[in-house]
Amino acid sequence: MKKAMVFLLAFLCCPLLVHNAYADVTPGEVINAGNYQKIEGLVPDYVLDWVKKGDLTMAIGKLNVDPGDYWPQVVKDNWKSNIGKYKISANNSIVDAATGQSVRGIKGLPFPEPDIADPNVPAMLMWNQKFLEYSVKGPTLYTLNWYAIGRNGFEKNSLLDSYMMEGDPASEYDFLELSVFKSPMNIAGTGTLAFYCLDLSKEGLRFVYTPDLRKIRRMAVRMAGSDTVMGYDSAPDDFWSGGERDAMNMSDYRFIEEKEAVVPYVCADPEKLVRTSNGALQGGYAVSGRKLILGYEDKNWTGAPWHFTNIIWVKTRVYVIESKDKSPNYNYGNVQGWVEKGTFLPSYKRNTDVNGKYWKGNYYCGLPMKAEDGTFKIIYKFGNVMVDSRRDHGSAYPDIFREGGACLFEYNAINKSMFTRAGFEKFAK
Repeated sequence: MKKAMVFLLAFLCCPLLVHNAYADVTPGEVINAGNYQKIEGLVPDYVLDWVKKGDLTMAIGKLNVDPGDYWPQVVKDNWKSNIGKYKISANNSIVDAATGQSVRGIKGLPFPEPDIADPNVPAMLMWNQKFLEYSVKGPTLYTLNWYAIGRNGFEKNSLLDSYMMEGDPASEYDFLELSVFKSPMNIAGTGTLAFYCLDLSKEGLRFVYTPDLRKIRRMAVRMAGSDTVMGYDSAPDDFWSGGERDAMNMSDYRFIEEKEAVVPYVCADPEKLVRTSNGALQGGYAVSGRKLILGYEDKNWTGAPWHFTNIIWVKTRVYVIESKDKSPNYNYGNVQGWVEKGTFLPSYKRNTDVNGKYWKGNYYCGLPMKAEDGTFKIIYKFGNVMVDSRRDHGSAYPDIFREGGACLFEYNAINKSMFTRAGFEKFAK
């Protein structure tokens, strides 16, 4: 009887052991509906579902760079000194760890080695993402491509310019952002100019310009971050893996776990950055001609028409976090974000509705980038896909990797007068 019981337990446990051993990938493999078990637990549930039903195929690869070496010099120079220097306040602001006072003028990443034992680690990860966006690359210009895609293929696309930089130390604002649509013609000139504060108890500022009204409106800096933009599937808050981008104090965060994962990258080798005549580093389609191919364009692709078909998927480690917004008017319920360990890039975001039912899911592509002379290195995010499960519809954001797309880092010759009300109005017109 005892032997029979041991045999029965071993028999019942065998499928579990096989399943756990099977969930792994190696470079060179292609993951599809026939072997989706290999990524179980390594991707969010909605990504696994896409693969199971044939909407997504994954080409497993590996990076040919050391991510730990791919940081701008300002990050390297301040790495050790920033460890433990700052902490998160009750309203998710960054404060001095010793005094608890608000801080400005942070150089590098505020939390280069976040401790997952700290309950505030999700907010630390989100602040690192903000500094990657606005600070460590110097003044920046992106020319970005957006595509709306249904089951039957292409529907529309837009091109927009986005400028980001740190505020003047003499100003009350820490981060500045100007975004203006360039095409199509019916929305060209529509844009926003925003001023953000590191101290979330202080109010930022936003101006909005629309060509039909031909005037600027002053608004609160906090946008309706869960409302979609221009008919695409992503809302403003979907361009990172946390809750409200413009009001981090409106989100409650929770750390879930650190784990192994498979995440998307544009390519294995570093994308080339070239120094322009104005001193900026330029990359993207304008330099390399690299193009993110969409499913509807690839005759050999049998999956959903909105996915990128020429990216790789890399095994790594991630932090999994959850956020819940406090606003009664927020469209999302619980939001789960996957953040790559070491690079702090967003990898995935899972949105539920206010009733907790899965609604939207996306993925963000990482990318190593390197100046020709080796003086600048970074791993950053370019290219993401958002899928709305209710509409069975997708939006692809190839960003700098389509016609017209480009990025400029260390763009110190940027026209700073644009970051004024008068300059913004002139630029938008």
